[in-house]
Amino acid sequence: MIQRDAQKLDMGGRPLGLSPQCALALSALLTFALGGCSFSIPLGSFMNSDETSSIKPKHAVLDAELDPSDWRIAEAALEKALRAKDGQDQEAVGWSNPATGRSGAFQPVAASFANEGKSCRAFVARIALGETTRMLQAVGCPQDGGGVTLASVEDWKGL
Repeated sequence: MIQRDAQKLDMGGRPLGLSPQCALALSALLTFALGGCSFSIPLGSFMNSDETSSIKPKHAVLDAELDPSDWRIAEAALEKALRAKDGQDQEAVGWSNPATGRSGAFQPVAASFANEGKSCRAFVARIALGETTRMLQAVGCPQDGGGVTLASVEDWKGL
């Protein structure tokens, strides 16, 4: 009796399985199909860094020497000074924190102007930090939900 290889044959007597050409084509197809999984696609254009109203942005402190309790009191006074009506006698609005001994005042120095849809105003600030007093000039924009956004904070250049 003639013994054949241990291969299984189909009905036509051909060996079952893939031909070398078919196996190569299948291998190439799988390589291309699954190779896409190893590529990263940058999605930065789909991400948006706009602030939403659900997260209130942290407002900048006017001076690094002010602690959070100083700034809470000072910010309320600054907001009042910035919201004063244009053309009225623009008096300085003072603030004081008895817990730290720090105090100061905000003097609006110009009419309000629009900046990116917000009403803003230039002001001069006097901040008493114990033995020293600092004079600063800046632009502040009161926010709808309370608080102030600051821009261009620098030492006062004087007249």
